[in-house]
Amino acid sequence: MKSRMLLYVLSLVGVAALAANKVVYQNDQSPAKPEPEKAGRPDAAPDTESMVDTWVRYAMPGEHHKLLEKMFGSWNMAIKYRMNSEAPVVESEGTCQRKWILGKRFLLEEFDGGSLALPFQGLAIYGYDSFEKKYTSVWVDTMNTAITTNLGTCADSCELITFVGQHGDPWTGTKRPSRGITRFVDDHKHALELYEPGADGKEFKILEIVYTRRKPNP
Repeated sequence: MKSRMLLYVLSLVGVAALAANKVVYQNDQSPAKPEPEKAGRPDAAPDTESMVDTWVRYAMPGEHHKLLEKMFGSWNMAIKYRMNSEAPVVESEGTCQRKWILGKRFLLEEFDGGSLALPFQGLAIYGYDSFEKKYTSVWVDTMNTAITTNLGTCADSCELITFVGQHGDPWTGTKRPSRGITRFVDDHKHALELYEPGADGKEFKILEIVYTRRKPNP
C-alpha cells in the first residue's frame, strides 16, 4: 500500500512538473491559444489514477517472481564442463549464494565455481520482466570481460525454464548462440544445462551444474 501511494504521489508530481514546464514555455513565447477540449478524443491522455495502476502492475513483483524463490538461499554445486564436443569433461565443486534485492524484484547471485582450469567466480542477476513477459538474467565472470544477457520462458507447470542468449567467441570473432535449461527438481534441488553448437554445427552440452541446498549449520 505504501509503495502504491508513493507511486501515486510521484505521478502527481510528474504531472505537475509537466504542467509547470508547459506554462514556463508558453510564457517565453507568444500567448498560447486555448487547447480544444480533449474529452472524447482518441488521443486523450489517460487519467492519473489509470497511469498509476498500469505502472504498479509492471513495477511490482508478481506471480512469476515466486518461481525464483526456489533459487533463493545457499547452494552446493556439482559442475561438469568441457570446451568443445571432443574435449574431456572437467569436474569441479563450488558454492553460490543468492539473495533478494530491490524489494524482491531480482535475485543477486555470488558464484564460486572452484577451479575449471583456472579459479572461476561470477555474479548474476535473475528476474522476470513483466513487460516482455520473460525471465531475464545478467551474467559476468572472471573468464570474460563481457556482460551476457538471456531471456527465458517456462511452460505452464514451470518445472523448467528454457532460455536463449549469445556470447562472443574470441577464436572466431563471431557471436555464438547458446541455449540453456533450468530444471526444478524440488525446493532443495535444481539443475542448469547449457548447450552450444560445436564445430560441426551440432549442439552439445558445454556445461551442467546441479545445485543442492546447503543445510544450515546446527
